Amino acid sequence: MLKCFSKSVILILFALFPLRAQQLVDGIAAIVGQEIILYSDVQQLTIEMLRSSGINPSSMKEDVFMSMQNDALRELINMEIILLQAEEDSIVVRERDIQTALDHQLQQYLDFFGSEEQIEQVFNQPMRKIREFLYNRVKSSLIVQQIQNERFGNMSVSRPEVVSFYQENKDSIPDIPERVDISHILMIPEPSEDKKSQQREKLNALREQILSGKISFDAAARDFSADRTSAEKGGELGFSPKGTFVPAFEKTAFSLKEGEISDIVETQFGLHLIKLVERRGELINPAHILFEIKMDETDNARTIHMLSTIRDSILAGGNFEDFALRYSDDPDVRINKGHLGEFPVNTLQIEEFKTVVDTLEEGQISEPFQTSFGFHLLKLNKRKPAEKITLETHYNVVENMALLQKKQNAWNHWLDSLYEKFFVEIKR
Repeated sequence: MLKCFSKSVILILFALFPLRAQQLVDGIAAIVGQEIILYSDVQQLTIEMLRSSGINPSSMKEDVFMSMQNDALRELINMEIILLQAEEDSIVVRERDIQTALDHQLQQYLDFFGSEEQIEQVFNQPMRKIREFLYNRVKSSLIVQQIQNERFGNMSVSRPEVVSFYQENKDSIPDIPERVDISHILMIPEPSEDKKSQQREKLNALREQILSGKISFDAAARDFSADRTSAEKGGELGFSPKGTFVPAFEKTAFSLKEGEISDIVETQFGLHLIKLVERRGELINPAHILFEIKMDETDNARTIHMLSTIRDSILAGGNFEDFALRYSDDPDVRINKGHLGEFPVNTLQIEEFKTVVDTLEEGQISEPFQTSFGFHLLKLNKRKPAEKITLETHYNVVENMALLQKKQNAWNHWLDSLYEKFFVEIKR
């Protein structure tokens, strides 16, 4: 797929991107059509790939890092030639979809690295540049998805193809791992009403000072807002479409006139004053001042006691789903009634869930325990042992594998044809 990619290129790239380099030396890594790919683009995508895999770049061996940069350059070249073809085919994606995906990607960065400052340090780029890179990356990914759906979405496999796939790959098809079917009740601790009232009084007093002209909204945000990232910008959050913010915040922000300051708005993050800085069509640029309502051990203890009471009631004959519907803070509880579904044990992303589920027998309910989301009761509905995949017992699974391979082969063949169509040069 990647043409003319030599080992010397990898060595050049790695020389320019040592794992602990303090200063980036930029240059052209490749040319595709009339577009250029910079060494800094390769480095940024490499770090993104590592982040997606949960790998810390500073802990990697050099040969592994070089291999990742190889993959990153190949991915960037592939993306550019796909975009050239998409332009010929007049394929476009909605700006709103791009912005929504971009905001989600940036939030994942913040969750992984902890702060914008840490992100800038890791990428050796200001957030503005990182956002530009991610914008193009997200847009390209959405275009790729659209192309894949249009060109290969209707592909299917016949039974002889499935049988042939199984015969060729049966020795390498992995077993289905041990799975667990689980439900939970989530309770997010809330501060007492006294704490809320105290913070509300302080924020209301600050609002009066702003309205009277004793202090500007910008200065108040810089001095008092708990959201330190936006505080440095006078509380501004940047232009965003609907669907970006939590519902209570968004409803108020979009209802304001330019320059207007809201009453106090409560969200799961705390108490906010919101000012609408500017509106551009369907986009708004709000600013806010956040007062957090900090909790202590008494708030946690109150939540644990409530969950323990719920657990006792269920064990005494209550219905788990009924209690989930009544008490769970899971945003999807109205749909799933607390049922999270079936998961391979080794893919449970919440480490505490892995630990707790190992202690449960089928039908048992855990004691309350804490995760980063809040406090939970976890019920083990069913445990399914690992099993070997056979054509007779798992035809649908094998069929999906065969179809995926067929689509991947068709995609690779189509992608290879683009290398014959468009100019690609790897710089040495």
